Amino acid sequence: MPATRRLLLQAAAASPALLLGCAESDPLDEAIERIRPLSRRMDPLRPGDWLESHREPGQTYREYRTAINKRAIDSYKSIRVVPIGLLSEGQQAVLDITVEFMRPFFGLPLELDAPVALQTVPADAQRRRFDDDTLQLLTSYLLNNTLKARRKSTDAAVLGITAEDLWPGPGWNFVFGQASLTERVGVWSMARNGDPDSDVGMLWLAAQRTVMTATHETGHMFGIRHCTAWKCGMNGSNSLQERDRQPFEFCSECQPKLWWTLGLDPLKRSQALEEVARRLNFPDIAAALAAQSRALAG
Repeated sequence: MPATRRLLLQAAAASPALLLGCAESDPLDEAIERIRPLSRRMDPLRPGDWLESHREPGQTYREYRTAINKRAIDSYKSIRVVPIGLLSEGQQAVLDITVEFMRPFFGLPLELDAPVALQTVPADAQRRRFDDDTLQLLTSYLLNNTLKARRKSTDAAVLGITAEDLWPGPGWNFVFGQASLTERVGVWSMARNGDPDSDVGMLWLAAQRTVMTATHETGHMFGIRHCTAWKCGMNGSNSLQERDRQPFEFCSECQPKLWWTLGLDPLKRSQALEEVARRLNFPDIAAALAAQSRALAG
């Protein structure tokens, strides 16, 4: 490694803000440029899509670095996962697959807590949907009470997962998940992802959808906003159909935010995710990650 490059990397590790003002000297620039050709612009909006009803400015990597002045890795050492309510055999398999992907995706050790009993969620934090009598849990209660109580000082994030449907409050029918950056807590549901106990194909589809929700919501907890320019795991979604059109991985603007705040090696992270995808038999995800790994390797 050239001496100048080595000094830049050492400076970034010691005080990343020192390099922020010099676009040409950011040590992640080379990796960003290598994966940029893999990113694809978002398709034209369809009726009912997230950005049709939520006008958001998006966020570049540079804007993220300006807004976030301290890396998460300098303060936190773990991610905590908390199951909420009972899980069937298929749902437990979905949780296990999700944890397997999240470890290399964020590069932090994952701690799996004991489940939270539904009986501990008060009646005013539960409701039955008027159209199909589906049980829903109130995300604000789960975030501010259930999950915040499980948070330890070393936890970058405490993530609740449940088989029950979720809703965030008045005016909303449901959400796939929700997170609070300030409290470092998030919750997501596998209720709308398909029945993983019905057959193997549906188990794998439910797992892929659950992983995408988990990585998306956890991305918010590291200060990453919705992506509005590229096809990206950080795109917002109003429906299952919209979410299914989105890729597993973050784009060339959002992925570097993880690299920086979590101190990740871009190539090693990509290769580790590729290995998980192949081992768990997600060929499409593995192929996309393999292309990314080749690009990063130059």
